[in-house]
Amino acid sequence: MKKLLDKEGFSEQDILSLIENEVEESIYLDFKEADALGKSDGKKKELSKDIASFANSDGGVIIYGIKEENFKAHSLSFVNGNEYTKEWIEQLINSTIQRHISGIKIFPVRFDSSVEKTVYVIQIPRSLDAPHISRDKRFYKRFNFESVYMEEYEIRQLYGRKSKSLLLIGGYSISQLDSTEDTVRLRLEASIINDGDIPESSYKLNLYFNNFNKHTTVSWDQVQGDYSYTRFEEGRVKISSSKCPTIYPTETIDAIRVVIEIEKDFIFETLQTLDIELRLFYSNGEDELKGDFKEVLEKIEME
Repeated sequence: MKKLLDKEGFSEQDILSLIENEVEESIYLDFKEADALGKSDGKKKELSKDIASFANSDGGVIIYGIKEENFKAHSLSFVNGNEYTKEWIEQLINSTIQRHISGIKIFPVRFDSSVEKTVYVIQIPRSLDAPHISRDKRFYKRFNFESVYMEEYEIRQLYGRKSKSLLLIGGYSISQLDSTEDTVRLRLEASIINDGDIPESSYKLNLYFNNFNKHTTVSWDQVQGDYSYTRFEEGRVKISSSKCPTIYPTETIDAIRVVIEIEKDFIFETLQTLDIELRLFYSNGEDELKGDFKEVLEKIEME
């Protein structure tokens, strides 16, 4: 349930839905009963261990106020928000984990508008400042349904996490170039963003067309680097952009630009079914984006 990490705000229904659907704990999600929050040294150590393990891994969400059975959300277990406030939790996290974890968000969900019937949703991002050490002076990571000790080599590897590129597909745009007696020409452009800390020179962007029919052709402007064309069976076409220039932190570049030419008699039929996929591969990972041409239909101008 990694999507919970990106959610802005939670409602009573969001919490109840987890229970009704018996959502399972995972490397990204952990359920805790109310008594997991406590003022004893042992409870404080446990909280700091769990928070740090998510930050040292790929991020995730801890929900205090849900009882689990067999690793599945089972029932509500309310936290008394008067005794354990959002500020108390924040202070505990900041005082028991070193180094400071940036970007943690805590959402109190009050059932029946009662502070005594609170569920806390804590979002912990994947930390670029890892590794983080918990209150018991140990390093933890998330593994399956639990927090486990990290090996020495794993801790060492985390020290280099911040010094990495993070490439993302910046989006795409489709515009009409022109229209002749027989055809309509569209231009599709896609960009890449480096949201990381160091330059990246080893990457590749693939553009796939699905439901590509015989009334359609594609060509390209060699904006950056080299392009290649591959046609698969069942109407699937791939345009690949590689050998692109180095992209620096915070920089955005136009990575691919193609021209799609469609026979005018089949323009509406084609744009109703033609889909695209963008897939980006680079040294530290990958990204993808899907789309279609339906919004372009209203903007097509015929001569």
